[in-house]
Amino acid sequence: MKNLSLIDEILGYATTPSKTNIDPRYLTAGSKNMLIDRQRKAVIRRGIKRLGAGSVSEKPIRSQVSWLSSTGQKWMIRSYDDELEVYIGTLDGTEINAWKRVAASWSTTEILRFANWWKDSESLDVLLFIQGDDNHYEWNGAVAVVASVAGGNTITKAGTTTWGQNRFYAVANKTLVNTRNGNEHTYTGGEGTTTLTGVNNTTDILAGDVLVQKVVTHTNEPASGRNNHTIGVFENQVLFGSEDDNEVYMTKNTDDDDTAFSAPRVAGEGGLFTLDGPSRGFGKVGRTLVLFAGEDSVFRVLFKEITVSTTLAEILDVKRMLTGPRQGSFSADTILQLTNTIVYLSNEPALRSFQDPEDIGAKPQTLSNPIKPDFEAEDWTAAHIFWHENAVYLTAPVNSRLYILEFVEDADGKLRRFWQAPQILPVRSLAELDGKLYAGSNVVAETYELFVADTYSDMIVNGEYGNPADKIPISAMAAFPYNTYGKRALLKIFDEYYTEGEIRQNTKLKLTLYYDFGGKTLFLEREINGADPDILEETLINASLGQQSLGQSPLGGLLNAPEDASGFVIRLEYAREDFKKLQPIYSTESLDAYWAILSHGPAVELSRRRDILVKK
Repeated sequence: MKNLSLIDEILGYATTPSKTNIDPRYLTAGSKNMLIDRQRKAVIRRGIKRLGAGSVSEKPIRSQVSWLSSTGQKWMIRSYDDELEVYIGTLDGTEINAWKRVAASWSTTEILRFANWWKDSESLDVLLFIQGDDNHYEWNGAVAVVASVAGGNTITKAGTTTWGQNRFYAVANKTLVNTRNGNEHTYTGGEGTTTLTGVNNTTDILAGDVLVQKVVTHTNEPASGRNNHTIGVFENQVLFGSEDDNEVYMTKNTDDDDTAFSAPRVAGEGGLFTLDGPSRGFGKVGRTLVLFAGEDSVFRVLFKEITVSTTLAEILDVKRMLTGPRQGSFSADTILQLTNTIVYLSNEPALRSFQDPEDIGAKPQTLSNPIKPDFEAEDWTAAHIFWHENAVYLTAPVNSRLYILEFVEDADGKLRRFWQAPQILPVRSLAELDGKLYAGSNVVAETYELFVADTYSDMIVNGEYGNPADKIPISAMAAFPYNTYGKRALLKIFDEYYTEGEIRQNTKLKLTLYYDFGGKTLFLEREINGADPDILEETLINASLGQQSLGQSPLGGLLNAPEDASGFVIRLEYAREDFKKLQPIYSTESLDAYWAILSHGPAVELSRRRDILVKK
């Protein structure tokens, strides 16, 4: 019986040590489009699918946001070129399934940034946003489908909800926009019913049209001639920062236009912060406001109550944290608010986190150290950070890469975090809708659902699989480090290489072995054919149903693999060649390929020869 030196679990992706020093249970540099699942095996990622119609406009999705409103509607909103759009699935009992224009004529160069704010006068939350000019803008998320038009001045909506329940204003800005043609229509009443009244002109409104509330422009707010580039909300007070100065304006908590404050200051009034660099975004830790400025700085703000004579007042205690050079935020789009933790991309660059601003300089927590070379070599221009299903996602649009830091808690409550291999995807901005992760393209005006169930090609059409011409193969590679098998300086040999995993019958998996660094001694390529019945075990769906009850394991089976995938075991035979270290690389680049690596390794033993070539 031969003694196999097996790797039977994969712990993550790492590149910081040398390829010859990394724990062989990790993937390393060269790996792409592979994911390590909860069973600690390396699996080819699933595909992507376009959401909505395709586009020939070579304009990236510069920003994209998910908004769960106070009335329960959830919208995904995106901006590109001069467009602002909302995706509408089923609304008022009507299937729309399309992107609809909210407004156009925005800046074609600036990034629209958003913040959710409660509007007392309408008893609704609204979406505030900025575009690098001296205004800020407001949209209330009101959308409705027209059922009928009657009498020249009334519109009845589809469905049973009232116009007010669909978030249309009853107090101010009572103007509709028809998404089909951009025409505007004012109304005077009927918000509490399904029929609006006093509509000024209905001649160009048709049944089935989608109407939205007109965006409100807050002109010269918070200051005339001063461009707004960052926006945030802290305890319902709106924060406006600029890349052109070192000031951050804060509004009253009941008025997004009022930044005035008294001396002494009354709680809830506006404020003005003067930092040591232009604004790079905001965050919060508990009741502490965090302000990022310039390349280096992080400030914390405490709202402290004091009594002046018999009046309860408030002071703003602003303190710069003890940060090192380039430890400030890279941009407003790379700050992630995660419950009571802030995770952000710094200018070093590094992915950092803190729960107490006092720890930034004293006890910095750096999350990116395992893949430090990747971070330092990456171009982070227009990067975007997002949290989805226990993982931090960070895009690098210039090079079409998506980095994923996963957090897994075991049955004993112990938390483990690990990096996934880089995903090669055309992504820039990220958002979530109905539990699915979406990415705005870094190239064209399109949005894609990521990691689509049961798809193992990237689809450029909406819906189910189309013709082969409508699909793009996923180029996947699982590159393991060089393994010295505990005897770094000695020559080794083997004549069998064992691989165990999962595979589809349509998949031909290539195994490349590099004997010594860069294949100096030799490199060999072999194929593992998923159609070979000799290596296949039971299909995963049958194995799942035979071992577990239907109530415990979902149909489609164990390990989230496709139903037609099978387990496989193979021992590939090789001529005995001397080596000191060995690197295995598994790869595919074909349509609909599925494979996973569970365990692998050679039947290695010491060579009887000595390496005399290195003696001088």
